[in-house]
Amino acid sequence: MAKNEIPVKYQIGKHIKLARKSMQLRQSDLAKMTGLPASHLSEIERGASIPTITTLDKIGDALKRPLEYFFQPIDDLPRSLGMVFHENSIGGRAASKFLELIKEKSGNSINLQIYQRASLGSAQNQIKNLSQGGIHIFIDEPHSFEVYSKLCGQAFLPYFFNDRKHYYKFLKSPIFENQIFQPLLKNGIRVLNTRSYWESGDFELLFSKDPVFIPKDLKGKKMRTYASGTASALRKALGAEPVTVEWEDMYNSFEKGDIDILLCPSSYFSALKFHKIAKYATILRYGYTVNLNVAVSEKEYVKLRPSAQEALLEAAENTGVYCGEFASKLAEEDLKNLSSQYGLPVIKPDDTLWRSAFKKAISSVCSQGFLDKKTYDAIQRL
Repeated sequence: MAKNEIPVKYQIGKHIKLARKSMQLRQSDLAKMTGLPASHLSEIERGASIPTITTLDKIGDALKRPLEYFFQPIDDLPRSLGMVFHENSIGGRAASKFLELIKEKSGNSINLQIYQRASLGSAQNQIKNLSQGGIHIFIDEPHSFEVYSKLCGQAFLPYFFNDRKHYYKFLKSPIFENQIFQPLLKNGIRVLNTRSYWESGDFELLFSKDPVFIPKDLKGKKMRTYASGTASALRKALGAEPVTVEWEDMYNSFEKGDIDILLCPSSYFSALKFHKIAKYATILRYGYTVNLNVAVSEKEYVKLRPSAQEALLEAAENTGVYCGEFASKLAEEDLKNLSSQYGLPVIKPDDTLWRSAFKKAISSVCSQGFLDKKTYDAIQRL
């Protein structure tokens, strides 16, 4: 074999043809872009000729594909799907539906293994591995991606948006594109479901050992936070004492008394069984819930054949429809069960009072430099 030639075993021609067609390019178009004869490209695509690395570099640049793409077996697809929540939570059921739809839409060729309950590490560790290609797909709420996009840790605070309509305007805005989607992509993370919303109702719950009726009841309480300067600053602005606890450690920390209060999305509280150790639950209705994001390692995504990429995108979108049909209803049923089945008092406070307190706290976060005031005002005007 001549120097710089590629072993025959790789199906390079088929990969080139699939990528070219996905970009709606003719062989003559690719020839102009690469400076290679169309006849030579035809031979390569048919498998009659094996390109050198130099030739493949030119083709890869034109098709926006790394060399690894051409060396993938034709059925090589993402394998690991990481998440920190439980498989039997609303979010976990959505992930299982996503897996089911991927198999269906890819002709059963994509084999994904779900790793739940942070078995692949904390959310931040998984996201770093996702960026590097060590994990193929990761599902979580958007604030987890703050390490690569500061706005992820800011725009998804409680009561940040007025309602679901306002939230979705943001997701479609240039601000989201420029300050969240693109920074994540530059760091090797592609969000698949920017337009397909994995939602689960319109409320979250404050689980506590003492009753919490008004925001002032948070004063001096040890309130769980995730690893985020913005989230910690918000809790301080509300009068609470922030205590950083990883998601998978919340139950034990709450039980031991390391934290007095924790805020739990409607997607998870039933599966996490906080009713066994909490004395009260306070319902906070935002008018929306932060959607789950499905993110894929860009290093793996660009190596996939076009039909596999399409299968992932369609599965993410269709799972959003699935969530819309069942998640809100199930969240409300779980909420009723807290009182009817488990006897946990559910406090229904004045939402206007809580919204006002959180808005004031967010303004404080802005003044401390955790959130750019101009960006905040621009989002509020959407």
